[in-house]
Amino acid sequence: KAGLSEFSDPVVQSADVQEMIGRVHFYVEPEAESAGFDKMTSLLRIHLRDGRVISGRADFAKGSPANPMSFDEAAAKFRGCAEFAEWPRQKTEKLITYVKTLDSTRDISVLSPLLSAEKG
Repeated sequence: KAGLSEFSDPVVQSADVQEMIGRVHFYVEPEAESAGFDKMTSLLRIHLRDGRVISGRADFAKGSPANPMSFDEAAAKFRGCAEFAEWPRQKTEKLITYVKTLDSTRDISVLSPLLSAEKG
């Protein structure tokens, strides 16, 4: 799974990633396009050196309304983003806990300090 750090300049500019980028070809597949914009169909074909082709298809991206993330998946994604932004772990976990119990929270003003940047 690629996180934000995999898209940093040092990683993207590394020799092995640049070599892989050179082997990736992107094009609009008529079959995907004909599925319509409500699906955002993606087709993937990997051509191996031995001649085999591995393929896959996704009509609905993870996180879309038709294929939503679970709370735990969204929380894990948020943790990765917060870590990349160098947020304090304790603040991240507290925010996740508050969001998970938002329906039963009587005073949402506790969220503001958790969403603000650290002073210093």
